[in-house]
Amino acid sequence: MNKTEEFYKNILKKRVVNREDIKDISKKVLNKKGDGYYYRKYLHKLMNERKVGKIRQGIYYGIPLDQIGDDFQADRYIIGHKIEKGHALGYHTALELHGSAYSAYTRVFILVKKGNRFREFEFQGVKYVSVVNKHDIGHITTLKYKDTQLDVTDRARTFVDCLSREDLSGGWEECLKSLANLKGISVPDISDVLSSYNNKTLELKCGYVLELLSKHSPFYEHISKDELHSLRPRDDWKPVYIDRDVPSKLEKEWGLYVPEKFEGLLRGI
Repeated sequence: MNKTEEFYKNILKKRVVNREDIKDISKKVLNKKGDGYYYRKYLHKLMNERKVGKIRQGIYYGIPLDQIGDDFQADRYIIGHKIEKGHALGYHTALELHGSAYSAYTRVFILVKKGNRFREFEFQGVKYVSVVNKHDIGHITTLKYKDTQLDVTDRARTFVDCLSREDLSGGWEECLKSLANLKGISVPDISDVLSSYNNKTLELKCGYVLELLSKHSPFYEHISKDELHSLRPRDDWKPVYIDRDVPSKLEKEWGLYVPEKFEGLLRGI
């Protein structure tokens, strides 16, 4: 096996590579560190042979020999993970990776630090979107996926994050139906995530949805009303709207004006 073939084999093994990966491969295979050298002599050659494709500057993917010339699709989750400024995959993407997403989605959400936001881009029909979010609260887990390790928000943080930004979770119907399929949720874990957000409205939303799901989803039957007591509003709490753009009704026990059709979205799950 010559150096070009070995270079190609290493890219294929990783499926998607970024600059750091290519530097590591270059050092391993070629014992070279110069950026221009490995790109010009090996990566560029493999791209000309259509064995490697370019996603965007600094991110590439390997194309298996039996699919060269075909419409080979690079893996969206590994691409999202390989964006160098990314921190973890979240929101609807996390729902997908946890196996609970109600429907398919063509956007991948990458959590980033404030100074690392990147411009949204599209590749092979999928949009990659950076979302600034807190990182010091933890609740990031590593999932094994196709021989690689992906950093993704854990189930509790995914639950809270999706309710904080339902627009990044497919909208209310998709969000609720997906959360209804999310296994392994516990009130203490949810409370731990919420303690870092310090947002009482979000806390009430989580409590209300947990109670709702305990009635509609077998994965939440273990949650009792007593457990949810700590999430309820204070006596002096003034009710707030979940969504001011739709007709709503007051859920006095939770201090929330909830869309009238909210519970109906869970029918048939």
